[in-house]
Amino acid sequence: MPTYRPIIAIVSCHKMVDGQPAQAVYQKYIDAVHFYGGNPILLPNTAAESDNFDALIAIAEGILLTGSYSNVAPARYGASHIEEKQDLGRDELSFKLLAHAEKAGTPLLAVCRGLQEMNVYFDGSLHPDWREVEGFYEPHLEDNTQPLEVQYQPVHDVIIQPEGRLAAFGEKWHVNSLHKQAINEVGKGLFVEARAPDGLVEAISLIKHPFMIGVQWHPELNYAQDDLSKFLFKEFIHYASKKHGS
Repeated sequence: MPTYRPIIAIVSCHKMVDGQPAQAVYQKYIDAVHFYGGNPILLPNTAAESDNFDALIAIAEGILLTGSYSNVAPARYGASHIEEKQDLGRDELSFKLLAHAEKAGTPLLAVCRGLQEMNVYFDGSLHPDWREVEGFYEPHLEDNTQPLEVQYQPVHDVIIQPEGRLAAFGEKWHVNSLHKQAINEVGKGLFVEARAPDGLVEAISLIKHPFMIGVQWHPELNYAQDDLSKFLFKEFIHYASKKHGS
């Protein structure tokens, strides 16, 4: 009998493709979910407007909030600065998915922008640009003059907290880092799983939840080789499989 593949809903983003608006997910997220035993489905932003959203998302046994070119809208966390790279449809869908995951206990893995959405959903706030905050010194932003394979290489450590979910992996790891926004105030009910050596929050989890973890780095890049990426995706799919049987 074939092993059951839990259904993993992946949030989509607005992009322009060949001059036309499109809903898109980078292949690396789809491949990572499939590689570790999940059955990925893609949700367009319009899913948030559906009259039967609850019935639609009920089929998902796991939710993946991806990284994105866009940033969380300032109004979501009480800020007033100008944010040029917005995707309001992505915001709306991600926040509805977070609400569903919190209520239903659905496993959720949040990456980069996803971590920021997760923190804001739980009433946390963000630094619009970590470079404007005194004290952060690690290379958290990629050099976009370099090839992609260079941009996504590990550049700094994360220090894992001993009381958290990631402690089962170890105490420290070297990760990539490609982001402008960063966590300022941590959301209610969230636990800081890991920090960079300069103190920037690199991972969070919802304490009273079977599996809801957000990471600031990109585990999908080397999902089959990097040990921490393996740990994250294996745990995510494991809990999604348990959701199927619950």
